[in-house]
Amino acid sequence: MTKALARALAIAFLAAIPALAQVWSAGPSAAQTQSRPAISPQAQAAQDFEAGVAAAKAGELAQAIELFTKALDSDALNDSDRARVFNNRGATYRRMGNPDDAVDDFSRAIRLRPQYFRAHLNRGAANGDLGEFKDAEEDYAEAIKLRPEEMATFMERAKTRAQSGRLDTAILDLNEVLRVQPRNRAALILRGQYLRSQGLYDRAMADFSAAIELKGTDPEYYVERGLTYAYIEDYPAALSDLNMAASLGAIGPEIFYNRGLVHGALGNHVSAVEDYSRAIAMRPGYVGALYARGLAALGAGDTKLARADALKVLELAPDHKGAARIIKTLDQPPPR
Repeated sequence: MTKALARALAIAFLAAIPALAQVWSAGPSAAQTQSRPAISPQAQAAQDFEAGVAAAKAGELAQAIELFTKALDSDALNDSDRARVFNNRGATYRRMGNPDDAVDDFSRAIRLRPQYFRAHLNRGAANGDLGEFKDAEEDYAEAIKLRPEEMATFMERAKTRAQSGRLDTAILDLNEVLRVQPRNRAALILRGQYLRSQGLYDRAMADFSAAIELKGTDPEYYVERGLTYAYIEDYPAALSDLNMAASLGAIGPEIFYNRGLVHGALGNHVSAVEDYSRAIAMRPGYVGALYARGLAALGAGDTKLARADALKVLELAPDHKGAARIIKTLDQPPPR
């Protein structure tokens, strides 16, 4: 082969490379343009349901409702699966503070699956939210008939009975839960709260202390016991528990409001003002904390803050008699 011929062949090969590249890339590109097999309506509805469950767990309640509704609107699910979706959508409506729609969805689930334990339980709780206590009792009775060993029914029925003012029967339900599950901390705390509402402070204290023994790192348990100590006017013990709750990360303005009350009862007016200020910073316009801070400011000798807080309370609640008394006290001439 002459040098001239070799050079000509090399040039021809190089010139052909772009064309070859186009040929080689045409295969994958064509494959990408081929449509994938369409997902079945049943599979799509199942995916929407699972995505709705995940959204609800993440607190994205509006998105969860949308996904559950999409699954239901597909009409691709059998009756059993539709009942599950209705039950989950109902539970989400209830979390959103919409018990009417929740009851409607639970009822749809029950019509599709009459023996659906969870739907009966959930409808009982939602009926309780609506004040439909007779209907709630019927739902709980059906749930217990379906699964007598399930303690969740007794827990929810206790809450509903307490809502209706029937603390005695609520406590009986919690007694049953704790007979079967003596380490159930939620039941201990709930029973302690109901016992405290009845003025049975020693028994309430025992329940809160038992919960703390089971899990000493939950700040809410110390809050509940601390409040109970305050009820029996053991303010040093109350302050100790509320301090522990704060150190464990208790959140919300109420912890600081309640600790401020205890500081005030102990005569620690400056510390009380500090705690009320924390509560107000977390919830601007917190009338109770503003009024309490005004009183504590009076005790601490800060008349300027006391007047400002009393005036703010009267702006928010014009008929507040306590705030009016603070202003009247401040306007009185000093004794001669």
